[in-house]
Amino acid sequence: MDQLFKDVEALLSRVKIDFGGGCSVTKAYLMARLIRDERLKTTLDIGVYRGRSLFPQALAHRKYTSGVAYGVDPWDAMEAVQEQAPEAIADKVKEWAAGADLQRIYEEVVALTSTLDLQANTTLLREPSSKAIEYFRARNILFDLVHIDGNHDTVRVREDLDHYLPRLRPGGYLVLDDVSWASIRPIYDELKLRLAHVYELVDSRNDFAIFWNSKDWLGTRQRRARYVPWRVRNLLGKVKGRAVRLLKAGAR
Repeated sequence: MDQLFKDVEALLSRVKIDFGGGCSVTKAYLMARLIRDERLKTTLDIGVYRGRSLFPQALAHRKYTSGVAYGVDPWDAMEAVQEQAPEAIADKVKEWAAGADLQRIYEEVVALTSTLDLQANTTLLREPSSKAIEYFRARNILFDLVHIDGNHDTVRVREDLDHYLPRLRPGGYLVLDDVSWASIRPIYDELKLRLAHVYELVDSRNDFAIFWNSKDWLGTRQRRARYVPWRVRNLLGKVKGRAVRLLKAGAR
């Protein structure tokens, strides 16, 4: 097994997971792997929450690129309100937004940045992504990878795309979260026309797609091929799970 996967898995064992944020080891590893394999130096995480998607990026920067992962999140209850969550979880989303102690969570993220020895590779901006863009424009900061996982209402995702896609370098990557949500789908469909779609995983633990800022046909095929083992592993896991269920049903 790749040592980076083990490192990411160990790191995430130290970061809480709850309804408000649950980046999987698989997704975190794939972003860290992109940083390592393509020597990405500057990455952006929109929607940090507890840091499960940010810290693996910072870890990869520390180990391989000496780069920086920028984390943008207002950690603010009003900004967390989402009007277009899927009906099945809409009430839970509202309950979470009203009850989450975001000030405490922010303080925990700051503390973890130090505990995990990631200060040199992490920059936190506590403000909405719509305001943080001015920080990046003023400093002419461009990104090699952008992860969009902030407010999921269509207008807010559209805003993130309009602000940050122009700051994605040619050959950079955009990771879009919760692509199965109806509110995200229009952005997903647009990205499939504008960028190269190189990977997607939607299952009980994952819901995201990875796009490459290029129209290089051969490069796209090469990048898709890199993820074949993950697709196969995911498929085998589903087959194994179905076989186990069938065996249990037959034993009854």
